[in-house]
Amino acid sequence: MDDARLAINAHHDAINKQDAENYLETVKFPFTYQNYNGVSITIESADDYRANFDYPWSIIRRTEPSWSHSVMDNLEEVARSASSVVYKFDASRINKAGDVDLQIQAIWIAVLTNETWGVQFRHNLGIPVELAV
Repeated sequence: MDDARLAINAHHDAINKQDAENYLETVKFPFTYQNYNGVSITIESADDYRANFDYPWSIIRRTEPSWSHSVMDNLEEVARSASSVVYKFDASRINKAGDVDLQIQAIWIAVLTNETWGVQFRHNLGIPVELAV
């Protein structure tokens, strides 16, 4: 597993652990999050995140109150340069009963800065078209 993939896995694990400081260690700033419903935010720093933005687990719970964790179903490399790797990320959101609430797809981008990898961009595409019918 390359370092970019490890960074993606660490980011996913930090979201599941719901540990803010661990999560922030996996993020590269400025960090951008976009959502299928038109939300787009750019966060300039860890301090900016702490003071002004909700963490992913809080956002998920707004629409899925019984969310427990997410399972990464597939991580497919889409494009790569020396300092950036784009992945298609497929996941299942699991509720407290252990059942799949929904499946999502996203684009996550890991970047290399200061000799370390981290996630700098996430775009949640929502439910895959083939599952939405």
